[in-house]
Amino acid sequence: MRVVQLSTGDEGGAGRAAIRLHRALIDTGVDSTMIVNAKASTDWRVRAKSGLVSDVVQRARILAEQIPGAVAGIPEPHLFSPAITGSLRARELNALPIDVVNAHWTNLGYLSIAQFGKITKPVVWTLHDMWAFTGGRHYEDDTADARWHHRYSRLNRVPDGSRFDAERWVWQRKRTHWNTPRHIVTPSTWLAKLAASSDLLASWPIHVIPNALDTAIFKPRSKSAARDFFDLPQEPPLILFSLTTGLNDPRKGWDLLKAALATLHRTHPAVELAVLGHEAPPEPWDNELPRAHWLGRLHDDRALAMAYSAADVSVVPSRQDNLPQTGTEAQACGCPVVAFRIGGLPDIVLHRETGYLAEAFDPQDLAGGLAWVLESPHRREAVSAAARERAVRLWSEAIVSAQYTDLYEQVLAEHAT
Repeated sequence: MRVVQLSTGDEGGAGRAAIRLHRALIDTGVDSTMIVNAKASTDWRVRAKSGLVSDVVQRARILAEQIPGAVAGIPEPHLFSPAITGSLRARELNALPIDVVNAHWTNLGYLSIAQFGKITKPVVWTLHDMWAFTGGRHYEDDTADARWHHRYSRLNRVPDGSRFDAERWVWQRKRTHWNTPRHIVTPSTWLAKLAASSDLLASWPIHVIPNALDTAIFKPRSKSAARDFFDLPQEPPLILFSLTTGLNDPRKGWDLLKAALATLHRTHPAVELAVLGHEAPPEPWDNELPRAHWLGRLHDDRALAMAYSAADVSVVPSRQDNLPQTGTEAQACGCPVVAFRIGGLPDIVLHRETGYLAEAFDPQDLAGGLAWVLESPHRREAVSAAARERAVRLWSEAIVSAQYTDLYEQVLAEHAT
């Protein structure tokens, strides 16, 4: 079976999920290749257009993608994609000697809405956020009165001072060009429920398959050696906070975590914090917070596994998230996860079995969950073992690639009839 993975890049959250699936499929005998705009890996099976002309044109596409949101005055424009341009053309894909196209995150001038609708090969589309069924936003309000439930009518628009309703325009283009239902994969049950309740994708077949993880790399390692690796102190209990976006991204909940840490510090002053993804605090550090160690960005999976192994607990304080790999990676390394009971986090954490799920956006309960893990070494050991066992059973490459292979075969059979 020959499959091509489509992704804007092979790094970042969605890009890493795509290339991990690509490698998992290869390891289980599937002929997988990957086409990207931005290549960071050394995998020869990942193809990217390169050269001065291509780079200049791609920068122009990215700038063009920002214009509609700017004209409409959309807040957080980096979370809005109109998908009006693209380096990849449907005719290129339709001419390839492949059996299945597996699309992933394809914005930033990679694949336009119109071109996606023109793909005639069998398609599986793995969603990494809400963009597929919204009017261009990657994350949106997920309540019942959200516009993506109600066709972005002129009546349900929030007045913003602009006559150009960019979200309605993007949604209508999706409705116009996407005439053929595609098989949708969501890594979390939360995202599957949202897609199924959307006006745009309600009639499309939807499957829940988690992101693949190499559990031979993401595995428990010596805590002492891991702390030495990062020059961390051996004695204090250590919380790990890992993220790939900025600390000022409200969706990732840094403000909620700081409130929880202040509470925890008053009762557990020995606890310390390690922050993965940033070199230094964005502001003077508050003495009422635990001592912090800033580990910077890591791009090597083995180094990431060492970071999780160095910690006693990992915290994911997101306000909204799909199936964050910071959670699955931690669990595979036997690091309990404490998070809010939102989005796809209940798919990652079994409450009081592999970690702790705090009530949504309650810093006091988040602090209580961290204390619950840290206070009892015996409990932490049991939770760690349960987290590792569940991660291998649900997210290991062989398990996930088999689910995708079964879906590819189903899609091929349907396409042949």
